[in-house]
Amino acid sequence: MATQNNLEENKRIVRAFIETAFNQHQTDRVADHLTADMKWHGGTLGTVEGRDNFVGLVGAIVSALPDLRNVEQDIIAERDIVSVRAVVEGTHKGDLLGIPASGKHVRWDAVDVYRVADGKIAEEWAADDLLAFVYGVGAYTPPWLAQKS
Repeated sequence: MATQNNLEENKRIVRAFIETAFNQHQTDRVADHLTADMKWHGGTLGTVEGRDNFVGLVGAIVSALPDLRNVEQDIIAERDIVSVRAVVEGTHKGDLLGIPASGKHVRWDAVDVYRVADGKIAEEWAADDLLAFVYGVGAYTPPWLAQKS
């Protein structure tokens, strides 16, 4: 059973990763927060296996959104799991998900669930509102919003 100290330490580990990767944009330090066999589950974006591959993904995101900010709304820890609800925003200045830079500022909600092992992030399940992102950059308009135009 996890103690309160373990739970707080797991939150600290996840917060440090988010701060380093998505708020300070220190992609050269992202690997410090991950296990070698780290696995990222991106839902419709698929799964990325291995620390180096995931670091590449983070680099691509930060490169495309160079002013990216991930602002924690809630954080919950239990056992070896930490869940974070956040608001993410940035300016789309580079290609991302096959979408050319739009120059538009975008904002979306994210819920990310992390598994911590041996003081590092071993796994992440990402549930970002990708529709808000693609709508925000002008790449897609949902039918229910197109009817309002």
